[in-house]
Amino acid sequence: PGRTLYDTNWEAGLRLMIDPSGTPVRASDVTIGSVVHIMPEGFIGEEAEEELTPHEILEAKAEDQVILVRLDPEVVLSQKSLDWGFEGILAYSKVCTHVGCPVALYEQQTHHLLCPCHQSTFDMTQDCKVIFGPAKRALPQLRITVDTEGYLVAADGFAEPVGPSFWERD
Repeated sequence: PGRTLYDTNWEAGLRLMIDPSGTPVRASDVTIGSVVHIMPEGFIGEEAEEELTPHEILEAKAEDQVILVRLDPEVVLSQKSLDWGFEGILAYSKVCTHVGCPVALYEQQTHHLLCPCHQSTFDMTQDCKVIFGPAKRALPQLRITVDTEGYLVAADGFAEPVGPSFWERD
C-alpha cells in the first residue's frame, strides 16, 4: 500500500470536531476523564453533508476517526504523549491496529482503550501501546494544540500509518 496508509484528512490547523454533531472542541471544555469521539473539521456535520458525497463522508469516517481523552498529566508515563497532547488532552486514532475495528471503549480507572472486536487493549498512559490482545502496534497519536480562540486543532497529520498492521509495515 506504500504511503497511502499515511493519508488521512488530518492536517495542521484543522479543528477537532465532535462526532456526530460537528461542534468544535475547546480545550477548556474537556474535563479529566472526558471521552470525545472526534473527526476533522470539514468532514462532519451539515457543512460536510453539503460539500461531500456520502461515499467521501464514509471514507473519512473509516480513516479519520479519533478518540480524545483528558488525563491527569501526573498519570501519563510518556513524555511524548504529553508533548503531543495539550494539558493532558490526548488524541489517538480509533482504528485498531489489528484489523481496523473502531476502538471506542475507555476504562477510566485504568486509562485503557479496548477494541470490542478482538479485545486488544491499549494503555493511554504509555503512548497507547498494546498491553493485551492480537494487535501488534500502538494506536497512532494525533499531535494537537490550541488555536487563538482556544479550540483544539491538529498540529499536523498522523506521523505513522493509521489502521491495521500488515506484514509490509511491520
